[in-house]
Amino acid sequence: MLLVVLLLLDPLMTAIVAGAALAYLLVSRGSTKRITAASRTTRKGEGALADTAAESLGAMRVVQAYGLQSTVARRFQGGNDRALREGVKAKRLAARLERGTDVIVGVATALVLVLGGWRVSQGALTPGDLVIFVMYLKIAMRPLKDMAKFTGRIARAAASGERVADLLDERADIVDAPHAKDARIRFGSVEFDDVTVRHGGTTVLDGLRLRIAPGEHVCLLGASGAGKSTLASLIPRMLDPVDGTVRIDGDDLRDLKLQGLRSQVSLLLQESVLFATTVRENIRYGRLDASDEEVERAARDAEAHDFIAALPDGYETRLGARGDTLSGGQRQRIAIARALLRDAPVVVLDEATTGLDPAARAQVSASLARLTAGRTTVAITHDAAAVRGADRVLWLEDGRIVEDGRPADLLERPGSRFATWFRGASDAEQPSVSAGPMPTRPLPLPATPATAPLEVLR
Repeated sequence: MLLVVLLLLDPLMTAIVAGAALAYLLVSRGSTKRITAASRTTRKGEGALADTAAESLGAMRVVQAYGLQSTVARRFQGGNDRALREGVKAKRLAARLERGTDVIVGVATALVLVLGGWRVSQGALTPGDLVIFVMYLKIAMRPLKDMAKFTGRIARAAASGERVADLLDERADIVDAPHAKDARIRFGSVEFDDVTVRHGGTTVLDGLRLRIAPGEHVCLLGASGAGKSTLASLIPRMLDPVDGTVRIDGDDLRDLKLQGLRSQVSLLLQESVLFATTVRENIRYGRLDASDEEVERAARDAEAHDFIAALPDGYETRLGARGDTLSGGQRQRIAIARALLRDAPVVVLDEATTGLDPAARAQVSASLARLTAGRTTVAITHDAAAVRGADRVLWLEDGRIVEDGRPADLLERPGSRFATWFRGASDAEQPSVSAGPMPTRPLPLPATPATAPLEVLR
């Protein structure tokens, strides 16, 4: 409507207004791209800066122990300087766009006044029409100034929003199939049928075939990178094989709903994952509808009740980030209590006792024995006592099972990888095995000095 009025007043001067608008579009188009690029670099730098700060603060003891304060400070300062430079660059580009727009508006206004004055002197335009045209010109140019002012801000916001949008647009690799059904694990038998898994072009598991009977306790052993953690991750369907099928109670995991499947598998990691909330809530995450009595019963079964009761607010004590206000053994027992509360028929243990001192290991081992009793258990461990108490041992090498059998049988097998490892591990652990009582289940082992009585984790 405004453009129509200007055209009716004077088409020639309206062409100047249109030229000013076109000049702004050309200038802003190039500037917006540069502002967005600079803002994108700034946001990435700020993200890297936050990562550096979080990493350094999280590893403060290592930083102090190795005298890395100056190194970390220089690294942080370097990242800060880079983010600052890019931020200043984005600000300057935005300011340049605003000033450029002011110049365009000023030149357009001057040209209109000069041309309008000449047109008035020629009698082609009345002084009143010129005044009205200039008033409408100011109204028309105001949006250009506002657009220039907010273009820089919008470009910076867009650069920030891109990172969030990329995260929100990321598609999950593991999702429910359209035909997925509710998972009902009654027995807990686990089967791997010609399973192949690849990561980055490397074959991690190669045509693996395995059946684990209901209630069977299986230990996975092998060198680092042999595929132990990958095999264990297939059970709660943290990843899917590229070939083959994983089944629980005869059902292909891809035919089961993820929520139902994972609610019936307890996972216990080497580093216990606790949250910055109360002890009670951390345990209740195992089953959100559990009552307070059930939470405390699980804590007692995990031998965690006594130390929880001794905390300042007992079960209502709020933990620090990742539970760093507790010792490693205490964190692990709370994690075990959470798994006990879930009461899942299948349990996956990934180095659950690694890194604990002998006393803490003995307490955690007793809790683990209760957790795994009567449940199908797949345990990755390098604890000789835990392996000795297993029903079955699998030795993985290059993504294949190269040894499979009862611990006692493998120990008697000539040239057995497991036997060689077990004797070395037993010798290394012998002084600390008696640090505390552990539930035992004796197995007939060869009478060698390396297989002196060990306390056993089941």
